[in-house]
Amino acid sequence: MTNNRLKVMVVYGGVSPEHEVAIVTALQVMNALEEADFEVLPIYISKEGNWYMGDSSFLKPEAYKDLRSLLKKGKQVIWSADPNFGLLEKSWWGFVATGKQPDVVFPVIHGRGGEDGTLQGLLEMAGTPYVGCSVTASAVKIDKYIAKKIAQACGLEVLKDRLVIKGEKISATEKEAIKYPVMVKPVGLGSSIGLTKVKNKRDLDDALELAFCYDRRVIVEEALDDFSEVNISVLGNNPYEVSVTEEPKSSGEMLSFEDKYERQEKSRGMAGSKRSIPAKQKLEVIKKIEKGAIDFFRSIGGKGIARVDFMVDKKGKVYFNEINTMPGSLAFYLWEASGLSFKKLVGRLVDLALEEGKEKDSLIKTFESNILTGFSRNGLKGSKF
Repeated sequence: MTNNRLKVMVVYGGVSPEHEVAIVTALQVMNALEEADFEVLPIYISKEGNWYMGDSSFLKPEAYKDLRSLLKKGKQVIWSADPNFGLLEKSWWGFVATGKQPDVVFPVIHGRGGEDGTLQGLLEMAGTPYVGCSVTASAVKIDKYIAKKIAQACGLEVLKDRLVIKGEKISATEKEAIKYPVMVKPVGLGSSIGLTKVKNKRDLDDALELAFCYDRRVIVEEALDDFSEVNISVLGNNPYEVSVTEEPKSSGEMLSFEDKYERQEKSRGMAGSKRSIPAKQKLEVIKKIEKGAIDFFRSIGGKGIARVDFMVDKKGKVYFNEINTMPGSLAFYLWEASGLSFKKLVGRLVDLALEEGKEKDSLIKTFESNILTGFSRNGLKGSKF
């Protein structure tokens, strides 16, 4: 009997400080996909960058307590950029085509190596439909500094900052001019990893040293003393729809990795942290956030899903903070509160990926000309371009 279910290849893990967070999100996604009657092909990328195709045991949280044992059950694979090959499995004779090839790829990697456009570029070359943002939008997401510049161009308010690149020196005069407190952030990381609030110039160097452990580019950003974080999710390929808002609750002055992932049930990921849904903000603030999220997502050519994070000060002024193009737990808790179940959410994302794949296929990909004829006739020196 032929299996006509769509095959969804979920790629997760990765060489990223957010590796474990990605596993939690992927487990949630894979189980929701199974519930929605898709055939799931788990592809786990180890911290060393090796790709493994797993079986049904890769969908169970307890399996990840012993990664060495889990990987023995997997088959080492690679993904080819050549559209004719797809997923290749390691054998005695090298890599050969697997018995199963996906209809669509669902990348679930947070941060570098999957949410930054690198994996998307590989899938683009292979001509494979995939869930989520394109190369450009993903690259914008991973660079907080560039994202803020685009937000400004969209008319959104952002906090003042300065970019520091590893190897550069901040002079004593420049340190004196910095208005404290500031947030020191690695440009290309999420989940609050490497993030430090600095209250005086004495502690700035230590915060920079920590941030440079994770990235070569770091933002030193003026901090708000009294504010609320308000997040919203965007869904679609344009036109877009927005979810209800949330107001995460921190245990200290800022929302930490522990607040997001470790103070609640770890298996629930971002869904387990404390929050108010909907956010307790005035209607005009919510409307401004909804419009800002859509305007920004549209400007970068956003596809699929994202969570856009804002800050609201005590006067009600709204600041763009950052965007996550593969948000933790897919922000499903925001969509459930908006009337869309996790099962239906992943189904929508697969549909959007296939829809986008058809749109790309309809574009002209090559341009016929006689340039090479003239080139061969005139030789290297006789041709001008």
